[in-house]
Amino acid sequence: MTKQNTRRNSHQQPPAMIASSTRLNALIRILADQPAIAVDTESNSLYAYQERVCLIQFSTPTEDYLVDPLANLDLSPLGEIFAHPDIQKVFHAAEYDVMCLKRDYGFQFHNLFDTMWAARILGWPRVGLGDILTKIFNVKTQKRYQRYNWGRRPLEKKALQYATIDTHYLLPLRALQLETLERGNHLEEAREVFEQIAATEPRTHHFDPDDFWRIKGAYDLTPRQQAILRELYIWHSDRIVHRSKSSVTPFCWTWLGWPRIRSGSWPTYRG
Repeated sequence: MTKQNTRRNSHQQPPAMIASSTRLNALIRILADQPAIAVDTESNSLYAYQERVCLIQFSTPTEDYLVDPLANLDLSPLGEIFAHPDIQKVFHAAEYDVMCLKRDYGFQFHNLFDTMWAARILGWPRVGLGDILTKIFNVKTQKRYQRYNWGRRPLEKKALQYATIDTHYLLPLRALQLETLERGNHLEEAREVFEQIAATEPRTHHFDPDDFWRIKGAYDLTPRQQAILRELYIWHSDRIVHRSKSSVTPFCWTWLGWPRIRSGSWPTYRG
C-alpha cells in the first residue's frame, strides 16, 4: 500500500448539487455512460427514531455529485443505475449503504465493489476510509461529521466537503486495489464477498419496550425507578412514531428527568 499522487488530490472542484428533477435526469445520463461510479450515503440515524437516507454521493473520474433525497425528488430512475450489470458501483463499507437504499427505495444491486472489503482481503492493517485516505492520498477527514445531523437543511459547507471526500477518491483507490487483487489471485474471493454484500437485505426495526435496559444507567436504578424509566421509554417512542416522525434530538434522559426518575416521582407530560 503506497502513497499515490493524483491530479484529483490537488484540484478537487466543488460538488454539483442535485436538488431538481432536471439535474437528476442529467446526472443519470452521465452515470449511465460510466463503467464505474463511486457511491456513498449519509443518514440521520442518530437524530431520528426512523432513520432515512438524507444524502447520496456519486463520483465519476472527473466530477462529484451530491443528490438531495429531501428535495422531493423521484429517485426511482437511480434504480436502473444500481441494478445495471455493466456499471460497477464502488462503495466503502457498502453493507449499511445497500441496506438503507433498499429499505428506502427498493433498489437492487449488481456489480458492486467494496474498497473496505478489498483492503481486508489484501491484509491492509487499517481498513477505515479515513486511515486509507491519509495513507494513500495524504488526505485527512474531519471525524466530527461522522455524527452530523444530515437531516438538517441547509447543510454546512464543510459537511458537504466531508461528504464529497467519501466518494472522491474511491475510483482511484479501486483501481489500485483491483490491480493488487488480480496480482495476488484474490479477485475471485473478493467478487464472492461483493456479491454477498449486494444481496444484503435491510433489517426491519421492531419496537421492544424492554430495550430501555440499553439506556446507560438503567441497571443502577431501583425496581420502582426502572419501572418509571420503562414507561417513559414507551411514552417517548410512541410520541416520536405517531406524532413527530421527522428529525428529532437524540434520545436523552436528562430532559426526561433523571432526577425525578431517581426520586421515584412520576412527572406529568403533555403533548
